[in-house]
Amino acid sequence: MYSLRRITSQATLVSGILLSGLPLANGHYGFPVVLINGVVSKWWEFIRPTSLNEEGRQWYPDYSWTSEPMVCGINGTKTGHQTGTAKIEAGGVIGFRAFTANYREGFVPEREFDPKIDGVHHQGPGQAYMSKAPGAIEDYEGDGDWFKIGTSGASDGMHWDSDQQPEMNFTIPKTTPPGKYLVRVEHFNISPQLGWTQLFVNCAQVEVTGSGEGTPGPTVKLPGYDMSDPGIWLPQAMWVPSKPIELLKKYKGPGPEIWTG
Repeated sequence: MYSLRRITSQATLVSGILLSGLPLANGHYGFPVVLINGVVSKWWEFIRPTSLNEEGRQWYPDYSWTSEPMVCGINGTKTGHQTGTAKIEAGGVIGFRAFTANYREGFVPEREFDPKIDGVHHQGPGQAYMSKAPGAIEDYEGDGDWFKIGTSGASDGMHWDSDQQPEMNFTIPKTTPPGKYLVRVEHFNISPQLGWTQLFVNCAQVEVTGSGEGTPGPTVKLPGYDMSDPGIWLPQAMWVPSKPIELLKKYKGPGPEIWTG
């Protein structure tokens, strides 16, 4: 059953789309495509596929911060055998391209990227984490240690850097030890109201190469966020500022400090 906030949000979105003449599409999105140093993958080639929610739709936000979908998306911890593993040298750049969902039930059909409707269309920050598989990457369910490699915030203190962008890009720290990892991307449709921030998340399977001998950390377990964290429940003073503010420029996402290697 739809919540009031979801009905209101979707009604507003539909009205805007009809007025603009764009194809009927939802502002919600997922990241089925990965870029390795700019080379674009196929859909789900290296991203673990996710399942439908209880309403039979894909990529709708999950408001639970303590359940399995928070790790890699709905059922994303269990689809490793349906996914390939991308190779990337430590120090390389991994990107996650956003595709818009729709109101039709079922899985979002694969298609070419369309800048008119696809991309990150909610205002908010994004982050990336990594977790090394203790054994076969295909069997790994992300229940080990995670370390953060980057945050996309609001560098000008007024606008979110990821807003309206086709993808978010993060650098694999140069001293990352070689091995097979899950790389997890998350993006928030941020809100100053408790419990209203939406989370969009996917995980890629990668093999990191190189001779890195760093010790990633600090580490956390996922799921593990508190919805009252100021990186999730945005202070009102930081909500859609009319001019640049230092508080937003210094935004720190939920979770540990970034490990840069």
